[in-house]
Amino acid sequence: MRGLSLLAVLCAGLCALPATAAARTLVVPTAFPTIQSAVNAAMAGDKIDVKRGTYVEQVAIAKRLDIAGAGSDKTIIKAPATLAAGQDGDTSIVEIGGGAQVAMSKLAVSGPGGGTCDNGVLGSGIRVLGGAHLDLSAASVAHIHDTPFAQCFHENTAIFVGDFPVGTASATIRHSSVSDYGGVGIVIINEGSTAQIDHNVVTGPAPASNVSTGGIEFVLGATGTVAHNVVSANVCAPSDLECGPDFFSQFQLAGITGGPGLKVDHNRVFGNQVGIYVVGAAELSHNEVLDNSYFGLALQDGSLRSSHDRILGGSGGVAVIAAFADTVATLDHIKISKTSGPAVQEFECCGFSATTIGGP
Repeated sequence: MRGLSLLAVLCAGLCALPATAAARTLVVPTAFPTIQSAVNAAMAGDKIDVKRGTYVEQVAIAKRLDIAGAGSDKTIIKAPATLAAGQDGDTSIVEIGGGAQVAMSKLAVSGPGGGTCDNGVLGSGIRVLGGAHLDLSAASVAHIHDTPFAQCFHENTAIFVGDFPVGTASATIRHSSVSDYGGVGIVIINEGSTAQIDHNVVTGPAPASNVSTGGIEFVLGATGTVAHNVVSANVCAPSDLECGPDFFSQFQLAGITGGPGLKVDHNRVFGNQVGIYVVGAAELSHNEVLDNSYFGLALQDGSLRSSHDRILGGSGGVAVIAAFADTVATLDHIKISKTSGPAVQEFECCGFSATTIGGP
């Protein structure tokens, strides 16, 4: 009897607990005129359904949400003429922070911005910071630059993941298009920031824009995986005299750039100055690297491995570079053909050695 009584008491207590609220779907513009108004009204876990249309606004998100459009060519979040600074003092069209977990799909985030490098510059298309995570799929981020195109230092990045100078964030970016940016297509920054980037098309504006751009960059200790992407048209502006083929006195722009722990596989990279540029213990495999003007692969400062990569065209095949540490590059079953310069070239500086094991 005591057991039955205790069971009854427990049941009564549990039954009195409030039921977990079911996720709602908020519809824009049917029920809410703007995406931001729907974000403000949403509870964590809700879905926001954004119907076809162009929404000229900035959107800031700091709660767990699923935001879906009607298609990347049908639902567009467009930069307003004047941009307000976000929580880190920079500007973006969409900002995700506060540890939020946000899924965005089937929509476009688009510039251009109306500002200049000195006033009202467009910092990012999508910015993820403050420990937040973005899951972006079937989307487009385009025209992330100012009017006219200008070279604004550390600005005009299509997707920026992490805080500068400190702080982390993460992202999964897949089956999306990133194009026509004035700085870098995708940046993952700082140790502790991670990203899975797969099955995307990342296209720079090429020399006609007179800006210098990079494709996908993992910097300051950020790491992750870059797989099955197509990355092209990232070069220095003709007027940028600090950019050139000398690895010790100039800089180069690449389709994919990263450091220790980065895995780069099954990508098609073409028409950049360097196809893939990695530093430290990075792993490359099964990439197709075509017609990159300086080198197909640049492997620098550490123990690096290239396996089953194919390099076709361009000035050089593989650059093995020792600038700040001894470098050992292992080339396993790679193919290099139709380059106008050496298939493999070693560059050494400051007492450090560059060693190549294996070859084409």
